[in-house]
Amino acid sequence: MTSLSTKVAIVTGAGQGIGAAIAHTLAAAGACVTVNDLNPDRAERTAVSITESGGQAIAVVGDVSNKFQCVNVIESTRDQWGRLDILVNNAGIQPRTSILKMDEWEWNRCLEVNLKSVFFMSQLCGRVMADENQERGGVIVNIAATAGAVTAWPNRSAYGAASAGVVGFARECAREFAQYGIRVNTILAGLIDTPMTTQALKDEALQTAVSANPLQSIGQPDAVAQAVLYLCGENGRYLTGTTLIIDGGQTIV
Repeated sequence: MTSLSTKVAIVTGAGQGIGAAIAHTLAAAGACVTVNDLNPDRAERTAVSITESGGQAIAVVGDVSNKFQCVNVIESTRDQWGRLDILVNNAGIQPRTSILKMDEWEWNRCLEVNLKSVFFMSQLCGRVMADENQERGGVIVNIAATAGAVTAWPNRSAYGAASAGVVGFARECAREFAQYGIRVNTILAGLIDTPMTTQALKDEALQTAVSANPLQSIGQPDAVAQAVLYLCGENGRYLTGTTLIIDGGQTIV
């Protein structure tokens, strides 16, 4: 079993769904986890659930599309545990609007939450890891979607643009950060059973996509969480700049 004992991790957007599953999985492997979410109740609920299960976690509320709030998330983590080893950029929103009807605010907000937050957190955490971690390096894992980066999802142009942007940005992070021993990888998730996907599955096109999926099922958050654990552990030590697709084979159809 992968051990992350002594490691300290930040997981953004960890109040529910994939983020919560990742936070639980890293904590179960021994990591101390900062549970970040914009919603205070969700963040606290995930952190309490982890501690009640015997893990170590704190809840830090913050909008990671805001640089100053990113700093607070990072400094709260360092104040609590004195180090930072793992960053999982998971925060995201999924507006459902056609291109012809989308307004500028909706477009900007999606790119701020899904893409700009990845820049802020990767830059700021990268600086900490580069300055303080020396030979132990660090790990950054980005969670995005197959939308845009691999295939089109109906009425999700901003979501797709942000996902494609994360892939490109992560590759350059991997190149630049390698000299500091920091590995950077991206997971592109297909349709995963989360509160956000419940809303998405109201689209007939996505319902058809699930039925056409080679595995003929919707994925569970734990599938993504276990992949994150692999990338963060010793078994993933030779992986950087990669893009891992977890979609039940949907993109090969």
